[in-house]
Amino acid sequence: MKRSTKIFIIAVLTLLTALGIHLTQEFRFYHLESNWLFLYDWADICARLKMTGGLALVISSFLTQFFRIPLVGVAVTALVYLACGWLIYKVLSRKVPGTAMAGISLLPAAFMFLCLENDYYGYHAHIALLMNLAALYGYVSMRPAACRTLCGAAAVILLYQMTGSVTLVFTVSALIWDLSERGLKGLVSLGYPVVFILMAMLLIRAGRVDSWEKALTPFMYYSRPSTYFFPIYAWASVPLLMLVAVILNRFRFSPSKGMAYAMAGCVAAFLLAGNLYGKVHSRTTYRMIQEQYWAEKDEWDRIIRTADRRQPTYLVSYLNLALAQKGQLVQNFRYYNPQSLASIMLPTPNLKLGLTLQSNVYMAWGYLGSAQKATFDGNLVTPGSLHPRLIQSLIKSNLVLGADEVAEKYITLLEKTIFYRKWAESMRKFLNDVEAVRNDPELGRLHASLPDTDEYARYEGLVGDLRDIYMANPSDRIISQFYELYQILDKEGSR
Repeated sequence: MKRSTKIFIIAVLTLLTALGIHLTQEFRFYHLESNWLFLYDWADICARLKMTGGLALVISSFLTQFFRIPLVGVAVTALVYLACGWLIYKVLSRKVPGTAMAGISLLPAAFMFLCLENDYYGYHAHIALLMNLAALYGYVSMRPAACRTLCGAAAVILLYQMTGSVTLVFTVSALIWDLSERGLKGLVSLGYPVVFILMAMLLIRAGRVDSWEKALTPFMYYSRPSTYFFPIYAWASVPLLMLVAVILNRFRFSPSKGMAYAMAGCVAAFLLAGNLYGKVHSRTTYRMIQEQYWAEKDEWDRIIRTADRRQPTYLVSYLNLALAQKGQLVQNFRYYNPQSLASIMLPTPNLKLGLTLQSNVYMAWGYLGSAQKATFDGNLVTPGSLHPRLIQSLIKSNLVLGADEVAEKYITLLEKTIFYRKWAESMRKFLNDVEAVRNDPELGRLHASLPDTDEYARYEGLVGDLRDIYMANPSDRIISQFYELYQILDKEGSR
C-alpha cells in the first residue's frame, strides 16, 4: 500500500472517530474537566504519583484540564482510541502480516468509548490502558528472549504502580505471546501473573489499595461503586485478539483480502459501538450535563429553546432557573412543567450532577446556607474533591458570609491552575473588605439576600426560608419569582 494511501485512510478514520465522539459525547468532556482538577503544585503532583496508578492519573488530569476548550476533549479522546488500535495492530501484525487485523484492532477502543457513559468511570483508565499497550508493543519488539523475560517481570511491577490494575492486560498478553513464540520455554512467563498477584497483595496489605476487587479489576478506576462491564470487555478483548492472531498465523492473506478484512473489522467495531451506545445511553443524564454547561455560560435561551415538555422537570432545575433569569418563570411554569405536583421534587442529592444543580440554583436564590452545603457535598463526591466551579461557589459564599480565611484557602487552590488563576486572583480584593463585597454586583446581591435570622441553619421549611430571603431583598428578580411560584404551589398542595 502506498504511503499516501495509508495517510488518507488514517485521516479519514481519525475524522470519522472524532465526528462520532463529538456527536455523542461533546458535553461530557466539559463535565470530565471537573474531575481530578490539575494543580501546578509539586506537592500535589508527587502525592498523586505515589498513588497506585498515579502516573496515568497525573497525565490524565493534565490533559482533561484543557477539555474546557471546545473540541479538545474530542480530539484527545479520538487520538487515544486510534493510538490504542494502532498499538494493538502493530502487535498482531507480527503474527498476521499485512492489514487483515487492522480493523478488528479497534474493538477495545469501541468498548472504551462506551465506558464514558458511566459518570463514575475515571478518564485515567483510558490513559492507563494506552500505557500498557505501548509497553506490550515494546515488549514483543524486544530481542533476545531472555532479556525480554527479565524486562517483562520488571514491567509488571512498574506498570502496576504507574497505571494500576489494568496491568493485567499486559500480564496476560505477554504470557500468551511468549507461549506462542517459545512453546514450553515460554512457561517461564507464568511468573508474570505471580508477580502481578504479589504486587496486588503487597499494595492491599500496605493499605494502598482498598480491596482485591479493586486490585484485580477495573473497579479501581471508578470513583463510586458501579457496574464496570465495558472496561472488562475492553481489557479481555486484547488477549483474545492475540489468541486470534496466533490461530491465524498459519494463514497468509493477499493484499486485497487483507484490506477487505480490515475494512470489515473497522465497520464491525463502529457498528458495535453505535449499537451498544443506543442501548446504554442515558438521555436524562446527558441532558443535565448539557444544561449545566449552558447555565455556566449563561446560555439561558438555549436551555429554554431545547426543553422537552414530554420529559419530567424537577422544580429545582436548570430549566426553571433559565425561565427565572428571563423573567418568565411564573407565567410559563405550567407550559414547561405539565406533570402533576407529586412529581415535582428535588433531584437525588447523592449524585454530583444533582448536588451541582442544587448549588447553582440555591446560589441564584441567595439561599446561601443550603447552597454551601450542596456545594461542599458536591465537591466531596467529585473524584479529586476539586470541582473548579464548586470551589468558585465556595469562595463566593464564604466571602459573603465573612469566612475570609476559608475563602482564602480555596482562592489559593485555584491560583495553582491555568484557567481559574486570574479569576481567583481577582477575588483577593474582597478578603477582609465588607464594603467591597457589598459594592460588587454579584456578591453584593448575595449579601443583601442574607436574612436577619441565622444564615447557616434554616428550620422553617423551604417556603418559609424563601420568604425570609425575599423579605431581605425583595428587589431581586430571581428570588421574587421563585417565592411567588412556591406560594402558589404550597397553596395548591395544601388543598
